[in-house]
Amino acid sequence: MSDDLGDGSSSSESPVQSVASAITSVIGGPDQAKSFADGAKHMLAEAQAGQWAVDEETGTHLRNAISQARKQFDGLRIRVDLLRQRPKLGDDTYAITVAEHMRGAMDSDEQSLVRVFLALLEGLDSLREALDVAIANYDAADDAAVQRLGQFKD
Repeated sequence: MSDDLGDGSSSSESPVQSVASAITSVIGGPDQAKSFADGAKHMLAEAQAGQWAVDEETGTHLRNAISQARKQFDGLRIRVDLLRQRPKLGDDTYAITVAEHMRGAMDSDEQSLVRVFLALLEGLDSLREALDVAIANYDAADDAAVQRLGQFKD
C-alpha cells in the first residue's frame, strides 16, 4: 500500500517519476517547458515596455492561479533537490561512477529533468511579475484617462 504525499503522488513513485509526471501533466515535455518559460519572459518584457495591461480583477484571478501552480511545484522542490545529489550506491569506483552518471542524467543539460523543472518555475515567476507590471500599467493608463477627462468638466 502506498502513502499519499499530499502532492498527488504516492510514496511508491520515485522522485524522478513524481517530478516528471507533474511537469508532463502541466506543461508537456522539455521543449514545451522551455517554450513556456521563454513566452513568460517575452510577456514580461512587453509589459515592462508598456505594451499590454490588465485590470486588477482579471490580474488577481490570474495571479491566484499562478500562485496555486507555484505552490504545487514548490511541494516537489525537495524531490528535485534530491535528484541533484549523487545517489548513495556505494564507495567503490564503479558505484561512484554509476551514481555520478545517474546524477548527471538528472541535471546535465536543458533537456534534463531538473533543468526543465527549474525552467518551469522561472516561467511561473516571470508570468507573475508580468501580471504585476501589467496591472500597474492598467492603473496608470486609467489614472491618465481620468486626468484627461477631468479637463472637460464644467
